[in-house]
Amino acid sequence: MSLAYRIVFECPNGHNINLQKKCGSVSLSEAKAIKLFGNEELSCPKCGWHGKASGVRLLRILPFNWILAAAT
Repeated sequence: MSLAYRIVFECPNGHNINLQKKCGSVSLSEAKAIKLFGNEELSCPKCGWHGKASGVRLLRILPFNWILAAAT
């Protein structure tokens, strides 16, 4: 297991976009999240908008444990 974050952004049309990434930081502030993930390309599955994470509003930062699937 490793620490990861689900970061929820809002597209310009008001829809939520989820981004899940592994990150070694124990805590993640809004400023640090934008610095780390701001260049990520996002796309909205509801309206088709796409652009960089730094250009949209960050709504939530949710930590979770990333559990790797077992190899078969």
